[in-house]
Amino acid sequence: MSKKILVGIDGSPQGDKAFAFALDLARQAGGRLHCCAVVYGAEIEMAEASEREPLVERRRQRVNKHLQALLESTSGQVSTPVAHVLEGHPVEQLLELAEREKVDHIVVGHRSKGLFERLLMGSVAKRVVDFARCTVTVVR
Repeated sequence: MSKKILVGIDGSPQGDKAFAFALDLARQAGGRLHCCAVVYGAEIEMAEASEREPLVERRRQRVNKHLQALLESTSGQVSTPVAHVLEGHPVEQLLELAEREKVDHIVVGHRSKGLFERLLMGSVAKRVVDFARCTVTVVR
């Protein structure tokens, strides 16, 4: 049985490292790679209703472009990865997708944040580790 591996992509260098790690893991295990990018941000949450949709659409386009570039780089290395672009809080979306797809392993990047940002937002990696029902690897 092949493994299902889910990697969180956020456009950061740490997210790209997590993608490379997950790709290697999928290649070694003969597994299926699921790549998830989540459209989210404080500015979206705080935007006026009339401004929210254009903001989400711009963010979605940027995320899609980055995700497609990563997926094109996998050509021939693993079976075609599955791309998921979701909207909402990254932790909730990653965990729900992991349950829905019955993944065996989640890979996320670790981003260094300031104290204020950690207190306000929390760490996506830490919360995924705390609440996932499968193996989680945090890549630095």
